[in-house]
Amino acid sequence: MSFLKRSGTNALILAAVSTFAGFCNSLLGAGGGIFLSLTIGRLLLKDGENGLFSGKALDRRDILATSQAAMIPGCALSCLIYAQGGLLDTTNFSVFAIPAILGGALGAWLLSRIDAKWIARIFAALVTWSGLRMLLV
Repeated sequence: MSFLKRSGTNALILAAVSTFAGFCNSLLGAGGGIFLSLTIGRLLLKDGENGLFSGKALDRRDILATSQAAMIPGCALSCLIYAQGGLLDTTNFSVFAIPAILGGALGAWLLSRIDAKWIARIFAALVTWSGLRMLLV
């Protein structure tokens, strides 16, 4: 309850964007984390000031890690629903999942070792490239 008392409007914005992020991830298979990262960044990134909810200053690495962790439960539930509906390709699942787990571990390890400015640039480049690919292909 103290979370809502400290900043009710921002909490409602984060809840709405988180709902939209889960919807996008389930419907499109990706993209929700982008909305969530951008919103968390807008509301919680305070360059040396205390964050609105956590009580600590957050940098871009904290924001990306937080949005990633927030998306995991929704992604897991979506996968279960996809499997029940026969939409999950379980035959080839391990071909994608095992390398993705390894890549995720490497990315998490690198996140704390790369300057936050470079993380933001890499993120922006990936989002831009993905958007262009979606429009052109």
